[in-house]
Amino acid sequence: ILYNLAHRGVEYDLLPWCRERHLPVMAYSPADEGRLSRNPVLMGIAQKHEATPVQIALAWILRRPGMIAIPKAGSVTHVQENYRSLSIELTAEDVDLLDEAFPPPVSKVHLDSW
Repeated sequence: ILYNLAHRGVEYDLLPWCRERHLPVMAYSPADEGRLSRNPVLMGIAQKHEATPVQIALAWILRRPGMIAIPKAGSVTHVQENYRSLSIELTAEDVDLLDEAFPPPVSKVHLDSW
């Protein structure tokens, strides 16, 4: 499913439904085709963790149980950078900042797609 900080509609009912049934979810476009790499909030959190904004966006997705991401990896360096996102532990403050910048849905919304 299309799922990243900029496309969070699935959080309202689809992700809870999958979690209740122990179904894994595969998120594609976790960096929103690179657009998230230029976000100032992600940039600030990335600096704090000595990471890139894309690594933070991936860490945000992968912190959820049962979540899998398929980020672009056009080179060995990209694969290594993506792998590093697994070791980034976002703080509650980080998650709060991301929720402020990219609010989760408060009601059912039309799901985004490409």
